[in-house]
Amino acid sequence: MKNLLILGFFAISVLVFAQNEEEKIEYNYQKYREVVETEPDSALIYLAEAKRLNQQLELKNWDARIAYGMGYSYYIKKNFKTANEFFTEAIRYADTARNSNILSKSYNQIGQIYAVQNDFKNALSNYHLSLKISEGKEELSDNTIAVLSNLADLYILQNDTISARNYYYQAQKIGERDDRKLHLAVVYNNLAVSYMKSNKDSTEFYLRKSLQIHKDNHNVYGQIMSQINLVSTYLNFKSEADYRKSYQYLQESLKLSKALGNLEAEFFSYFYLGKYYEQAESNFQQALHYYNQSNEVLRKGYKNDYAIELYKSLSRVHSQLGNFKDAYYFEKIQHKLQDSIFSVEKNKQFHETQTKFDVERKNNQIQLLNKEKQIQKGQNRLIFIGSIMVIIPLLLLAIFYRQRMKYQETIARQEKLIFEKEIESTRTKNLLEGQNLERKRIATELHDGVGGRLSAIKIKMDQLNTTTIQDQELEECINQLQETAKEIRVISHELNENNRDKINFVHLLNQLVKDYRFYFTGEIHLNIFPEAKFQEIEGVAKHYLYRTIQEILSNCLKYADAENINIDCTFDSVCRIIVEDDGKGFDVDKVKKGMGISNLHKRVETLNGSLFIDSAKGRGSTFIIEIPPDGKENG
Repeated sequence: MKNLLILGFFAISVLVFAQNEEEKIEYNYQKYREVVETEPDSALIYLAEAKRLNQQLELKNWDARIAYGMGYSYYIKKNFKTANEFFTEAIRYADTARNSNILSKSYNQIGQIYAVQNDFKNALSNYHLSLKISEGKEELSDNTIAVLSNLADLYILQNDTISARNYYYQAQKIGERDDRKLHLAVVYNNLAVSYMKSNKDSTEFYLRKSLQIHKDNHNVYGQIMSQINLVSTYLNFKSEADYRKSYQYLQESLKLSKALGNLEAEFFSYFYLGKYYEQAESNFQQALHYYNQSNEVLRKGYKNDYAIELYKSLSRVHSQLGNFKDAYYFEKIQHKLQDSIFSVEKNKQFHETQTKFDVERKNNQIQLLNKEKQIQKGQNRLIFIGSIMVIIPLLLLAIFYRQRMKYQETIARQEKLIFEKEIESTRTKNLLEGQNLERKRIATELHDGVGGRLSAIKIKMDQLNTTTIQDQELEECINQLQETAKEIRVISHELNENNRDKINFVHLLNQLVKDYRFYFTGEIHLNIFPEAKFQEIEGVAKHYLYRTIQEILSNCLKYADAENINIDCTFDSVCRIIVEDDGKGFDVDKVKKGMGISNLHKRVETLNGSLFIDSAKGRGSTFIIEIPPDGKENG
């Protein structure tokens, strides 16, 4: 009994000890999370202590989390080699502990490292491994959003904004579905960046959504960067109407960055204040003051790729002020920094070329040795091999010629079939159009001609029956005449109306896009979210919106010479439909008086909505339609 009590006491002591140690590990891990973004060295100290405490407990789940934390700390320090080693270690621990969260995040971060190093093949491979683990799991939706955004970023680097936006839209859909506000803010910001060179309104729209989320969640750093991006947009598009707003954003951002103690936010606040005074006010003395303040932040130890842009701006402003000596000094620093970057790239290229040369040299040596061995085996074998090498190409050439002839015959038959199908398709189309016109004409004749006359005869017979005759058989004739008139009206409507009223708006749009893809040589992308909201659109609103989108698509096919058309249907406080193409664009002021544009405006305005058209020759077109959720036909 006494031994049992001792064992029980010992077991309880071990359990209490383990619980206390794990609480200490949790404490150090939370401290790492608080400081890692700004003080990665301090974060590593907390993680080292957590690792020491876990050596006694040997908890694999904590091994995985601590290894991931160390990898992320070194990633923040830009020590990518060490970061990669720790992320790989985290994958091994997470796989043993079945920790899907750490497993998915580690693959994502390794992908980020490869992306920074321009190794896009390995970056994509790791992103897809991460996505395979997290996609479809609601508890890992944060990581799914992050990976989709990273995939989009790769396409941005390739200048493929259409593909990039498709990934951003997928991330947006998940973020809005699961209410991941802070992740949504990042996605909105990235979407804005994808529009920053081409479309001011779309850029501003997404940046404002991002800014609002940061304000609602008291994320001061996010608020600062969103405001600075808005200022950059206004200055980039030379939007003079927004210059005063830009100044207010910059003053607020500078105040917040100083209170936050964030050097990056402070650097950009000073830099864009200098840019504002240089571009908006032409006050070069004041611009110089803020550029100098931004330079002081660099001297404190903050490093940023924008240093070259800052030195370029300092040189330009000094030159405007006549300080040519200072202008030359900063231009010299700028070129020195650029030359330094160029030298690094030159060294990298040299080593790659040297390595390639060494490998080729060794391969040539091996091939030479093999040839010497073959010569030693005898002259007869060489003659045999030579004969085979002559015969095989001749056989291949004969086979290739025969296959080519068969291929050309097949192509000729296919082209003939395609031509015949196109002719048949054109005939069928013309026939259908003729049938539709004939149906409409017959419907009009039935409704206005025969129907009208039957109604007049019925009225006259009613008058005779009630005033003079009052015959039962005549009453029956009148009733049959009335039924006949009704049947004619039904037939008229069936001829004149199609079945669109029975199909919801989402299916109509999908069918419309499907139809136009047949005639369009490029790509048409359709994104609708949330679908349920757009399925509620009925009646006049459905008809007018459908006709409006149809008219825009038709014009794009006729005139734009576009390769891609993007249709985005979203809903927040209004139903918003954005149709954009990458075609040759047009002069809005010259075209807006035409009947086509006028009809578009009339249809949208009938639903209490608004239509905005942004286009210019050489940079595509964007149509933004906004309809209130209760949009009805104006009386």
